[in-house]
Amino acid sequence: MNIVYLASRYSRADEMRGVRDVLTLAYGLTVTSRWIDHHGGKYAASFTSNQLNTDPDYCGQIALVDWEDLQTADTVISFTGEGGKGGRHVEFGMAVALGKRLFVIGPREHVFHTLPEVSHYPDWSHFLISLQRAGDLKPVLS
Repeated sequence: MNIVYLASRYSRADEMRGVRDVLTLAYGLTVTSRWIDHHGGKYAASFTSNQLNTDPDYCGQIALVDWEDLQTADTVISFTGEGGKGGRHVEFGMAVALGKRLFVIGPREHVFHTLPEVSHYPDWSHFLISLQRAGDLKPVLS
């Protein structure tokens, strides 16, 4: 695990920036998820149905950025929970198809979260502790 894509509800972007900071500063990983910075600070919320339908070309450009970020990563960490429109589920499906290393943090939300290649953790702290013990996450020495 060197390059990570974070998948989550768009409304959890602040939380995902914190996750990114831990992964990059404490473990030296690269996080490709530009969406967590609201695509350059332009979008504080996910696109509405109206935006998706009135400007699909522009929205499609944003989707391509996310797709590129996901393709670049070797690992996808999906944060689950109630709500959202489902983009994170599409990202998870693309990651399965691309053969990425897969982690789900939070409750399983659909049958594909039970695939044998998916590692599941109930929360962020269990994820960190487990991967540190396994040697998959090694703190950067200061």
